[in-house]
Amino acid sequence: MLGTFSKLKAAVKLKTTSVKITTPVFTLHYRLTFLILLTCSILVTSRQYIGEHIQCIQDAVAVPVKILNNYCFISSTFSIPRTTPIAKGEVSLFGLGPYTEEDDVTYHAYYQWVPFVLFGQALMFYTPYYLWKMWEGTKVRNIIQGMHIFTIKEKVEVLDEKEEILTQYIVRNLHEHNGWAIRFFCCELMNLINVIGQIFLTNRFLGGEFLRYGIEVVQFLDQDPETRVDPMARVFPRLTKCVFHKYGSSGTIQRHDALCILALNIINEKIYTFLWFWFIILAIITSIDFLVRVVIVMMPPVRMFLLRSRLSAPQKDDADVITQRCSIGDWLLVDFLSKNMDTMVFSNVVGKLAKELEYGRGHPGHISESTPMMRADSKVF
Repeated sequence: MLGTFSKLKAAVKLKTTSVKITTPVFTLHYRLTFLILLTCSILVTSRQYIGEHIQCIQDAVAVPVKILNNYCFISSTFSIPRTTPIAKGEVSLFGLGPYTEEDDVTYHAYYQWVPFVLFGQALMFYTPYYLWKMWEGTKVRNIIQGMHIFTIKEKVEVLDEKEEILTQYIVRNLHEHNGWAIRFFCCELMNLINVIGQIFLTNRFLGGEFLRYGIEVVQFLDQDPETRVDPMARVFPRLTKCVFHKYGSSGTIQRHDALCILALNIINEKIYTFLWFWFIILAIITSIDFLVRVVIVMMPPVRMFLLRSRLSAPQKDDADVITQRCSIGDWLLVDFLSKNMDTMVFSNVVGKLAKELEYGRGHPGHISESTPMMRADSKVF
């Protein structure tokens, strides 16, 4: 198993010291869900655990086994949508039994596309983060460079200068971060739309069986073992039928009925059972998170409460000043700074920023025109 995922392990590196430019819920989308779907995509293409994806047998060896397997895999297999036997002992397993050309059958062609769909879904979960990372433009990283890890060896004068420059940047660019914040909110909305859309996309891909799939699996566990029908066997049958037509010696078309074993569906049913629960949980969490975001944007007192929670008691008034004087974009930038900076350094920056916003020119800590300029694409030092 380690050999199978060695490339994936090398490709994905989790950096614990990286600058945080997203929220925990955002991370569930672009990192955890992306890795889950990518792992599932790799798993269903591996023959190490399930052997051949399809193996078909027939009564007479009229068609070479390899040709029959390839034909049935490409052309898709089918099952008979019956849940009860036609007559006693006539139907041994769900979806199998005698049929005529006029009977309605259910074709199963999705298994050919499962790895590609899972990979595509992984990319779709990563897309909002990719767009935000491009739009964010390393703003937070450049602003806090050298200040997100406070060490006791840092000289007080050097640290104080960095705090002054950071405060200067926020003051001189006040109310200019709204567009930057709107892009972030759009990416959060994209996460919500994407996870809900993935549920319906998967439902369409599985022929309308995904929406109630998890509920039916749970109900199946409580039903009578003698009469219950496994929903996983209905959506992901292990045994299916396949018909191969071949010209005989005299030119007559001969019909060969084959029984196919889809070992791949043993993996597929587990994957989509897990994905059903994960997508539902993720959709609920993302919906709540987006509603909280709407409340934060619409209600300044909530922003004031959140900023106060990150500061000590003597600085509660500083949080009030910053919330009242800053726009939602400025507040979001300050919020990201609080997640990436040492608590003491952040408190110092908030104190300097509040004094500058409240008193402006003339107070002892005012930033003079001679203070070095700073841009969002430059470093603090």
